[in-house]
Amino acid sequence: MQERQKGLLMTAAGVLLMSPDALVLRWVSADALHVLAWRALMMAAGLGVLLGLRYRTALPRVLARCGWTGAGCALSYAASTMCYVTAMNLAGAASTLLIYSVSPLVAGLIAWAWLGERLSRRDLAAILVCVAGIVLIVSDDAPGASLSGNLLALAAATLFAANLALARSRPLVDMSPALLPGALLASLAAFALGGAPRLDGGELAALAAMALVLLPLGFMLVQLGPRRIGAAEVGLLLLLEVVLGPLWVWWLLGEAPGARVLFGGMVVLLALLGHTLAGWRVAGRSAAAVT
Repeated sequence: MQERQKGLLMTAAGVLLMSPDALVLRWVSADALHVLAWRALMMAAGLGVLLGLRYRTALPRVLARCGWTGAGCALSYAASTMCYVTAMNLAGAASTLLIYSVSPLVAGLIAWAWLGERLSRRDLAAILVCVAGIVLIVSDDAPGASLSGNLLALAAATLFAANLALARSRPLVDMSPALLPGALLASLAAFALGGAPRLDGGELAALAAMALVLLPLGFMLVQLGPRRIGAAEVGLLLLLEVVLGPLWVWWLLGEAPGARVLFGGMVVLLALLGHTLAGWRVAGRSAAAVT
């Protein structure tokens, strides 16, 4: 199998595994910090098992190889996770996921400013249209809307984009082990800020299924994907979670987004879809010209 095909399959599988996360976070009724403490701790345990199976005794050496870039990935991921879980609690699934979906474009901006990667007119146009869509989502005044939650979702997207840009800065090094200290850091922060977490058995079981198994595997696959495929393809595949997450919540919990969220979300999704398809067309023409 070619590297690009591996990247596509890895990223798509990772996104599908993560898609029920919004449903679990909206279903659990506990305080956001209590949810985060358990979720991040379980995810760290799940990541530890997966990384241990993959690298065995070489894991400490692989972690050390991540260096300061890995430390940056860990910090970015920890902060992003804290903002994401809190935003999901305040603003709901649709608003949070739609705003969070712009993280690949934000990663492109960071890569342009920091790594000197080229930012095309297509990229700029998509970013501007997404900004317009996010403004509509943030301005939603329907019952249950939360400005602070929407702003936290934007912060989560920016921080996760920083993690992606850092991972892309060293494409020959696997940065997925950096997620392990990042998850532990998020859990410790939640324990420190929220106290001893209190969850009933059913909520704990749902979090365990998501955080011990599905999220660690999903995040590892998404972290590995950008090493093999371009940012445009990663962005397209991440749209699966943006669509599936709110649908799970809408279908099973009856949480319907407001009109502005729906319209703004449509603007964001169309911008991301158009950006990705245009990128594929340009890549196809370039490949044809070479051959």
